[in-house]
Amino acid sequence: MPTSGAAPGWRIVLLTVAPAVAHDFTLALRAQGHDVVALVVPAGIRGLRPLDMEGWAELGRLFEAAPPSVDVLLVSERAHLTPRLAGLKPDLLLCFFFPWRLPPEALALARLGAVNVHPSLLPRYRGPCPLGWALREDARELGLTFHRMDASFDTGPVLAQGAFPVTDEDTEEVVFEKLMLASRRLLPGVVERVARGDVGEQQAGADATFAPFFEPAYRDIDWRDSARSVHLKVRACRFAGWRGGRGDARARLDGRWVRVQRTRMWRGEKPCAEPGTLLARQGDELLVQCGDTPLWVVSHAPEEA
Repeated sequence: MPTSGAAPGWRIVLLTVAPAVAHDFTLALRAQGHDVVALVVPAGIRGLRPLDMEGWAELGRLFEAAPPSVDVLLVSERAHLTPRLAGLKPDLLLCFFFPWRLPPEALALARLGAVNVHPSLLPRYRGPCPLGWALREDARELGLTFHRMDASFDTGPVLAQGAFPVTDEDTEEVVFEKLMLASRRLLPGVVERVARGDVGEQQAGADATFAPFFEPAYRDIDWRDSARSVHLKVRACRFAGWRGGRGDARARLDGRWVRVQRTRMWRGEKPCAEPGTLLARQGDELLVQCGDTPLWVVSHAPEEA
């Protein structure tokens, strides 16, 4: 049934590169009586570089995730975004994990405005890598914010916020699922506020912090660091980005450079060995000595040239 006080049948355009957002938000908005008329995706799936094989695979997952009757529009350049959006005649624009800044002329297209979902408790961690920086700084709680969009990144009035705990054991997939659960819980209330014409609460600019792209040197693992600091680095890098694309943490391991994609804390005795020593193998998993205790390297891949 439509939300109380809201005219049914809003034309909503969803801008995202995340298959879970495409699927879950479309179904949730339809349940509130609205219509996601299109899913808009940048041609560079991460919004940072042309599609490679991994990018095409992600794009395929987006097409599969989009529910029936939702058109998926691939926009090749930022300059084409506004005319493509104008042709859709949206009542509301909704962005979540969309890497391009919407120009003022695009923001002005929808009569109900444009709303963004930012994965931090704004005004903290404004910018392109909020989750990466929160995990890098050992946050024990992560959050997200629905806010109205304005000409600057992540500065518009807040419509809803939510937070959830994160532990050392939470994998990339677990963190993302917690984020999606929080966003699905908040979405109906956000739609109700938009329907009432609620402008939201202004952010406290004095409390703002910025989350830029990681510096390339941060990727490199020093096995002399503590196992926990290496573990946090590996996970932070999975959520971060560098200009030109995303990059996993990397390390010298068994005589070669590898991309370290996932680690797990060691729970056994503390053997004494030089940092970087390969202590054991368990299938594809490698046990590596860090500055204090060993660390399991659960997933890794050769470093690309």
